[in-house]
Amino acid sequence: MNEICGDFVVVNPYVWLSNACVRFTDRIEDIYTLSGGGVAEGGLRIITHGMASTHTHLGLYPVRSTVAAGLDLDSWVKGRAWRWERFVRGNPEVSYLSSLIAATEMLLSGVTLIADMHFNEELVYRTLSEIGVKADLSVAIMDGGVFDSYEEALEENLRLLKAVQGADVKVRLGPCTPRLLTPEQFREIVTLAKQLDIGIHTHLAEVREDIEWLKSRYSISLKEFVDLVGLRDTDSIVAHAVWAEDVIDLLSSSNITVSHSPRSNILLGDGRAPVRRYLRHGVNVSLGVDVAPTYDLRDELKTYVSLHYPGEGPSDTLEAFRLSTINAYRGLGFGSGELSPGEVADLVVWSVTDPLVDDPLAQVIWGSSRVEEVYVSGRLILKEGRPVSSVDLLRVRERLHEYLREFSRSQP
Repeated sequence: MNEICGDFVVVNPYVWLSNACVRFTDRIEDIYTLSGGGVAEGGLRIITHGMASTHTHLGLYPVRSTVAAGLDLDSWVKGRAWRWERFVRGNPEVSYLSSLIAATEMLLSGVTLIADMHFNEELVYRTLSEIGVKADLSVAIMDGGVFDSYEEALEENLRLLKAVQGADVKVRLGPCTPRLLTPEQFREIVTLAKQLDIGIHTHLAEVREDIEWLKSRYSISLKEFVDLVGLRDTDSIVAHAVWAEDVIDLLSSSNITVSHSPRSNILLGDGRAPVRRYLRHGVNVSLGVDVAPTYDLRDELKTYVSLHYPGEGPSDTLEAFRLSTINAYRGLGFGSGELSPGEVADLVVWSVTDPLVDDPLAQVIWGSSRVEEVYVSGRLILKEGRPVSSVDLLRVRERLHEYLREFSRSQP
């Protein structure tokens, strides 16, 4: 039996206990308060549930800064992302190295669950297994782009499904976006996912061009596309949904989790998703790093709180934390996202050296917080601010830098 104590134990965004402890094995056994003074000196010790990024591209970590180059989404994808991804597909080890560094940064920001969509995902799974975080994986299936064919992409995703098993990992099929698949191909993927009893992970209505493409190429609306491909009754992560108000009834169904990525949406000119309207209509909105200048999820929470969505009123810290814990964990099927007896013990212990106010979540997100310990299913995976994994991160960085030099030499 393990036991950790803190000045605050955050049960959920709206309930926290002062001077409390958590007892746990692989699951939480008990949460109780202490009598007397605080448990930490020289700062605060805060215990929370682990957070999740529900839409991530770990393999794009080395080109993360390019999303701030003033390019729109299509220009960035064709000029920056696809160049790098073609190199990565020819050098699969790069996926392993990139995802190790990216996932470590995420772990150091309190992330215990990552939904990743990219390529070479068996190597990404190796990364996440070594670090110890939970995984929801899919391949970005497209007809062309960085693949020679749709069939090649689909086969890679199916190989991933066969290769990866375990309580802390799920595999989905990943129809990338309607603009990189025909409606028939997209429908085939959704139908297959239902037959296999797994979910899907897709980009939907990320930019206006997505809607215009369906109209000009196939003479259908987004709503008609959703009905045609069968999304309504499919366990799905829907990334972005910036321009998806016409299908808000779909998004509010119990099997859909929207992944909102405020930083990439703004930096790539996607637009501002009507997130708070979605929430009012019962949509399960979560947060995802996608590709951003940092992979620290707290930066995503800060951006979410800082953005004012026209006519929707301001967001707040508690809401942002709910999106990254309760909504994310429940949507992906990994638990309640709250600290309560019987729940899987995914715990983060934070230290705060310069307290702000008597509000633990404000301390974690806005204060001088540092992750000291992380437990996933009760297993200690980070201690004294360092991953427990035996992976030599210095050597990983050196090896990745060798590939980056090779990539730079290969570019025109």
